[in-house]
Amino acid sequence: MATKKPTESGIRADTFQTNFTAGEFSPLLEGRIELAKYKDAVSKLENFYTFPHGPVDKRPGTRFISTVKTESAKTRLIPFIFSTIQAYVLEFGNNYIRFYKDEGQITSGGPAYEISTTYTTAQIPDLRFTQSADVLYICHSAHAPKQLSRTGHTSWTLSAYDYGDGPYLAENTTSTTITPSGTTGSITLTASASLFSANDVGRNVRLQQASKWGAAKITGYSSATLVNATVIDDDDSDFENTSAVTTWRLGSWYINNWPAGQPTFFNNRLVFCNTTAEPNAFWCSRSNDFNSHKPTVRDGSVTDSNAVNRLITDNQVNAIFWLVVDNADMFAGTSDGPFKIWSGSTTEAFSPTKVKVDKQTRDGAANQAPTPAGDAILYVSRSTLKVRELSFSFEKDKHLSANLSLLSEHITKPGIAHVEYISEPDSLVYCILTDGSLVSMTYKRDENVIAWHKQILGGTGVEVESLAAVPGMGGTFDTLYMIVKRTINSATHRYVEFLENRFEPTSLTDKDDAFFVDSGLSYAGVSATTITGLSHLEGEVVTILSEGATHANKTVSSGQIVLDRATTKCHVGLGYTSKLVTLPLEAAMTTGTAQGKTKRISEVLLRLYKSLGGQIGPSETSLERVLTRSGLSPMDSSPPLETGDRILNFNGPHERQAKVTVIHDEPLPFTLVAIGPRGEIQKR
Repeated sequence: MATKKPTESGIRADTFQTNFTAGEFSPLLEGRIELAKYKDAVSKLENFYTFPHGPVDKRPGTRFISTVKTESAKTRLIPFIFSTIQAYVLEFGNNYIRFYKDEGQITSGGPAYEISTTYTTAQIPDLRFTQSADVLYICHSAHAPKQLSRTGHTSWTLSAYDYGDGPYLAENTTSTTITPSGTTGSITLTASASLFSANDVGRNVRLQQASKWGAAKITGYSSATLVNATVIDDDDSDFENTSAVTTWRLGSWYINNWPAGQPTFFNNRLVFCNTTAEPNAFWCSRSNDFNSHKPTVRDGSVTDSNAVNRLITDNQVNAIFWLVVDNADMFAGTSDGPFKIWSGSTTEAFSPTKVKVDKQTRDGAANQAPTPAGDAILYVSRSTLKVRELSFSFEKDKHLSANLSLLSEHITKPGIAHVEYISEPDSLVYCILTDGSLVSMTYKRDENVIAWHKQILGGTGVEVESLAAVPGMGGTFDTLYMIVKRTINSATHRYVEFLENRFEPTSLTDKDDAFFVDSGLSYAGVSATTITGLSHLEGEVVTILSEGATHANKTVSSGQIVLDRATTKCHVGLGYTSKLVTLPLEAAMTTGTAQGKTKRISEVLLRLYKSLGGQIGPSETSLERVLTRSGLSPMDSSPPLETGDRILNFNGPHERQAKVTVIHDEPLPFTLVAIGPRGEIQKR
């Protein structure tokens, strides 16, 4: 809103931006003053978050935990959440897994605890997983599904997933026969024509004899007509006899044709999807039996508890990249849009005889795991440039996939590589971009808050390579872990760090625990001037907060710094700068819009909340400090935080746009509740 008074040269404009719930607007929208969200947006928002209720808050820093095992190779973090108070983060690297819990690395007798795997560096980005209690199920096209089980902090086991009798391709329709050499135990299977290959080791075979089905798993390859096998002991799967039969089914899964899509749990079934041969297929285990994919009972009849195997049929073959459950339905993300998989009725349960697949939209998905967020599913678009929100529309009676990046389309370029959601405390979506930069979005759909911001981590050569969100210590908030690639002392390093929880001072003098440095560490103890343990920042210029007061920057040498004054508590790390730039000044005028007219801002009102420091000006190269020390503040101590209105003189030039730039580059809290540029708009 704006009040106006005519002057000799123009019109007085007193504007007041009450909130920032539209975040950073695309430059393409700076002319769309008629949009309702224009008044709630800014043209730049870096290293700030938008609170769901309006203000912007300086983001907290990241705290260093450890280096990854092999700093020269990309690694990945995967969450493992048993409950809100038992949550882990797993570091997957070349042929190993390491473990983190409660903001630290799990060790065993000193060294980091780890287990061996067969996943290579090149394969790790394509791992897909889902979890039930203490078991994580892992999929990759080059590996049979595996399960990672936990029985203690330093007791983890990676083993093959036993999928029992199934799943299978359609029944044979040729004249080729298969003959088993026995009915139980270790046997051979002989085909009457070339049928088998070396890739069939581990593949199931199902035979119908005397109207009864039996099954075996291939354990060795001899020729195209002869393989070794073991009869499956799964609810009476023995063979009836050793007769040759033409009624047989080959397993859907085999070497180099394992499920590769994102699995999930649905109606007490473990569901897999997407092999090379059947990219549009999904396979549900038996009900309440995750280790069996038996399609029928022994006599061939199908019960409601049997496994479900289906192809998504459409006018093109749509590879299923992911499966996710929302309320009572399962959704499959494909390159041509999401499909709903359900029973087809709100009163009947999903079963082998009650399966319906309905296409929802044609907004295709990228081959990346989605993230549930509130009542919606957020997924990356096929172009990787958008985050889409899959949610139910009562008007359309179907799920739609709104583009959450529409008003900030520039932020997600050059493309999204990964999405992670944190519900507590502020409902934030984090995205790694393909160039390693980190962006975020405040997402509160019920309050119509979709606010994008950029998070530029301190340091040089910084790339964020992986994210994992898990419940934090105590379970009342979520913690975002990340692998950050950094250039430190001219060398490349990869660190595991986590984003500190939002700092909430209890009073205007509570600043000692403010943590606003990146890749940082804290010291608390007896009064000291030498701070050690900083070898991960060797040769770097670090920013320091000592006992709630800023301290001159220091350079880390031999893993330590020497302070100018003794401290009992300090935080040391890489500094970063928060920036906010308003949109071009707009005010209602009797002569129309203020756009295109010469304007000058002469005064700015900042409404602050428990803040200290900052700079303001018409541009990043023309700034003045926001003075926060009053005449009553002692000169030998840090001034208190400030809450309330600060009206500042603003020497803005005469210009067409008239923006306000707010900069904060100190390791202190800063929350901007509202901003009110005041000035004069010329008549032309």
